[in-house]
Amino acid sequence: MRSGFGFDLRSLEIFVETLERGSQTAAAESLGLKQSSVSQSLANLEEALGICLLDRHARPMEATSAGRFFYDRAKHLLKEARATRREVVSGRFGRLHQVRMALVDSLATAVGKPLIDVIKRHTHDYTVTTGLSHMHGHSLLTRHVDIIISDDRLENYDGLERHPVLGEPFVLVLPADWSGPKDNLRWLTRQLDFVRYTPQSLIGQSIERHLRVNQLELPARLHLDNTYAVLGLVSAGAGWTITTPLCLYQAGLARLNVQIVPMPTPPLRRELTLVARRDELGGLSSQLARDSRRLLDRHYRSEVKHYLPWVQEEIVTE
Repeated sequence: MRSGFGFDLRSLEIFVETLERGSQTAAAESLGLKQSSVSQSLANLEEALGICLLDRHARPMEATSAGRFFYDRAKHLLKEARATRREVVSGRFGRLHQVRMALVDSLATAVGKPLIDVIKRHTHDYTVTTGLSHMHGHSLLTRHVDIIISDDRLENYDGLERHPVLGEPFVLVLPADWSGPKDNLRWLTRQLDFVRYTPQSLIGQSIERHLRVNQLELPARLHLDNTYAVLGLVSAGAGWTITTPLCLYQAGLARLNVQIVPMPTPPLRRELTLVARRDELGGLSSQLARDSRRLLDRHYRSEVKHYLPWVQEEIVTE
């Protein structure tokens, strides 16, 4: 039965073989078919596509300009189909063909290189993207990526597997020369501007939600789209912000000219979770989550312990 594409793999094979052998008779002999079956298949293919693919008056038979274009595509599709069959029949599908991954940029900075090394061991090809964190969940649901590590667990959607990667508290970040109170956000706001993440970012949304719940209306003067810019303004003394230890690690704890103190009550936390479509990637999702936790524990947590010992116990990588 003809597919909705107007062709199937068998018709592609007959078309390619006819062009390469130069005649329908030679193609039929090569494929073990009757010449009439080859002729009928080619006629059906041209009818389904609504275009002439073959110049039947030429000897040997040649492709039209449209047929040449279709021949190149057909060759590629047949090559992929044969490779897929070989891998399935031989059972060599322990390594995935391609994995597409999106993650928050602070995590990419912290453990991106060793995490990519892990991905390479499990797949023939891969892509890793960051930025536009509010779009990561949409990209997973629309199958533009296979895995996300995000603030968004997509709790309202079925058919997904979720693996915890990191839990950490938010902290206050103040200019290095700030000598006023550090536990009263209302008073702090009257003295310094609040440096915000843009509302499109998931971290920015979490912070804004926390402020609204606690009835803190802060002037919307400074909106920046990345951690480097946010902390750069705070280091310059332009204001204060709320962020996480991982974001501070991303920006370089040793280089920041700031004060870092706990959030006043009530506290706020961020949870990063690896989310993937269930049963599509074998054990890769859980493996990547385990490796992410191990890498964070080895690299990020050890540096936080050195610079921010008071927050180290609140970081969860298990």
